[in-house]
Amino acid sequence: MARDNVTQIIERVRRSLASTVRMEVNTLGASLSAIETTVQLTYAVSKSLRSGAVLSIGAELLRVVAVDELAKTADVLRGWQDSTAEAHDSGDEVLINPRFTRFDIFDALTEEIDSWNPDLFYVTDVQMTTTDETQALELASTYADAIGVMTVRRNWTADQQTSVWPEIEFALQRGSAAAWDATTESGLLIRLTPSVGHRGRSGYANAGNLLVTMARPFDASAITEATDLIADLGIERSQLELVELGIKYRLLMDDEQGRSARNAQDEPRRNEEVPPGAAQSIGQATMQRYDRRRAQEIGKLRSRYPMRFW
Repeated sequence: MARDNVTQIIERVRRSLASTVRMEVNTLGASLSAIETTVQLTYAVSKSLRSGAVLSIGAELLRVVAVDELAKTADVLRGWQDSTAEAHDSGDEVLINPRFTRFDIFDALTEEIDSWNPDLFYVTDVQMTTTDETQALELASTYADAIGVMTVRRNWTADQQTSVWPEIEFALQRGSAAAWDATTESGLLIRLTPSVGHRGRSGYANAGNLLVTMARPFDASAITEATDLIADLGIERSQLELVELGIKYRLLMDDEQGRSARNAQDEPRRNEEVPPGAAQSIGQATMQRYDRRRAQEIGKLRSRYPMRFW
């Protein structure tokens, strides 16, 4: 089954990273608004649920300050450690001191995609209208983040090219948005080579249309758990594995002390001895696989869309 959206990827990564860890789990016995500070649980309170514990519900972290075992409730601080307080439904999963939270995985996912620029990108086209003797066009401000332009193709009405879009020569010039004498203000100026015109003319483009194919970075700023990385962001299916490997590497090699534990196995629940540095060894193996896959994806992309101008 295809797993394209962020929620599915988070769950897949969580299953992989926590496959050897017995995680304490409960569920909400009643719905929880974004401002309530008492959590009602469904099942008996475990020994792990005590003052100082961290709960993970959805993408929110909650810090436990008091527990009532008889009532199966916990008083909590909402939106703990930079997470956002949100409403939760009765029956939602409650993870107690998880090794890796959904919040951590979501953060690592957005950081991974942000790190791809400029090596990995998505390709988009824009059609621009030219007048007679057009020498240069500035891309609209919408495309100010463009990494580069791969091709410029023409369709001149005066040349009776109604269905054929031959590639033409161009140069891409960069400057500050305010520097060019234009209204679109992207700072990206496409200068056409004079040799593309008709005989007897100055050589610049006739009135018609230009089709510009460019590379743009993936925008992770608007990602939510409902985002489909293929349909909404333009990530290719083969790159989903790279996303997951990047998340795992970032979490495994994170040298911060975890909220409850980020060792190879949680100390209170360990059922076998784990030597020091075990988690880092796993992280290094993941890094090597990640580097190979990233190089493969970059190579495939560059072979399909060679970028001559930066």
